[in-house]
Amino acid sequence: MEQSKFYELTEQISKKLHEPISDIESLKQWKAQLIQLIDEVSEVKLISSIESMKKTNTSLDPSDWSSARNVSHQILETSIQSIQSIRDRVVWQPIPNEIRSAIENESIPMQSHSLSDVCNDALNQVFPYTRGNTHPRFWGWVMGEGTFGCVIADMLASTMNINAGACTHSAVLVERTVIQWMRDIFGFPKGENGGLIVSGTSMATVICMATARRRYLTNVRRDGIGNGPQLIVYASTEVHICVVKALELLGFGSKALHSISVDENFRMNIDELKKTIEIDRNNGLVPFCIVGTAGTVNTGAFDNLVELGSIAKKENMWFHVDGAFGSLIILDPERRHFVLGIDQADSLAFDFHKWLHIRYAAGCALIRNGMDLFSTFSVHQSYLANTERGCAGDKPWFCDLGIELSRSFHAFKIWFSLKEHGILKLGEKIAENCRQAQYLASQLEKHQEFIRVIRPISLNIVNFRLEPEELRLSTAEEIDNYNNELLADIQISGIAVASTTRFHGRLYIRVCIISHRCTLEDFDIFIENLLALARVRLRKDTN
Repeated sequence: MEQSKFYELTEQISKKLHEPISDIESLKQWKAQLIQLIDEVSEVKLISSIESMKKTNTSLDPSDWSSARNVSHQILETSIQSIQSIRDRVVWQPIPNEIRSAIENESIPMQSHSLSDVCNDALNQVFPYTRGNTHPRFWGWVMGEGTFGCVIADMLASTMNINAGACTHSAVLVERTVIQWMRDIFGFPKGENGGLIVSGTSMATVICMATARRRYLTNVRRDGIGNGPQLIVYASTEVHICVVKALELLGFGSKALHSISVDENFRMNIDELKKTIEIDRNNGLVPFCIVGTAGTVNTGAFDNLVELGSIAKKENMWFHVDGAFGSLIILDPERRHFVLGIDQADSLAFDFHKWLHIRYAAGCALIRNGMDLFSTFSVHQSYLANTERGCAGDKPWFCDLGIELSRSFHAFKIWFSLKEHGILKLGEKIAENCRQAQYLASQLEKHQEFIRVIRPISLNIVNFRLEPEELRLSTAEEIDNYNNELLADIQISGIAVASTTRFHGRLYIRVCIISHRCTLEDFDIFIENLLALARVRLRKDTN
């Protein structure tokens, strides 16, 4: 009907265009009639388009919900089985060339594929080749395993798909609750706007350092730091690289970090810190922040936070604590004294995805005075106006407390896991990892004639190095290479994953135990295979 009407109208328009015009009055009449015909054509086209959309318009939801449900159940069962049988698999395996090629050389999909086909590709090409940190013998770097509960929480969070940056919804309430729980745990005073959940300690450090900067450069948001004083930050030589990155991003430059040496226990030298601050003041610099480390990456050492906090207060400086994973030792009654003084920090950055076993990614920035955070990041725009009633309430929004306007609902999996397991149980798992580190060290030292273990071991990290008698005439660099190749052999075997670090210029194998699944038997398996692979490697290197 619409099609025939359309052609009839277009024919009338064609005839009208060829009509002769004799005077001004006939021109006006011709013009009015032509406009009316064009309006009628537009109306017919609109009706036709609406009817077409009714027939063809579909969402991106499955066209066959029954099939989608079956596929989803299969994927969930695969996920459950993967976690339940994690010990039956290797810790890590190299990606085969054909899989690498299939992923890297795949052209952009122009047409749709079935949900089942996409899931099959994911299960065959992606799922088997993970970093390995869900396995109980993954001890490389500082990486948590996650929990099964986090899988459920992530599924629900993905279903909700909340932007947690603004407005009134459950995500706001959950995140505020988690932040207050953390303030309670670390002894921060009650207060609003005192923190936010971010992707990890690296981002949390940027948030904290930006807040400290605005405290000391009140107009920095308008003027920048170009004409300001040279602010100096102090941290030990063991501080994490994320502090340097934060200073670079915020315009201070890496030269703003003055590194303080550590003592024999890898803790910041307090006397050197005091002298350096004094010298810098006399040279016209402005000491403005002390960074204390709660659990260094290399050894798990703790700076004296009580002393650092006292110095910061006396010198009118900001006191920041990098507690990426070590700060959570506060949950272990036997070792919580390591973080005495953390409650005096002006800011604290730490991770949930390490020793609280939350699925990646989840970190936290806590600020002692919430107004400092709000003053650093809040922006008022008409399109972000809040209201007393309706959806746009619950000010302040989290986008006014950090960098991101679009924010994932990170807090949900944290809230979910803390409720599922409870702080007491999580604290016991932390204590267990520390005991396991002592066990591993004691077993390695049974071979002290050629295995050198770095002491003290205060937390959950064991660093060691093999120096076989057969390599006694080798250079230190050759022994470094031997240990590095041995570590690669262990990783490729699938038995375990550890990492490396350096002490006094020499390479050591580093085992960092962040696992709620590993047992003492895992360390026995590790040492047995370490010794066997060491002999094989020795034969290769000495032939």
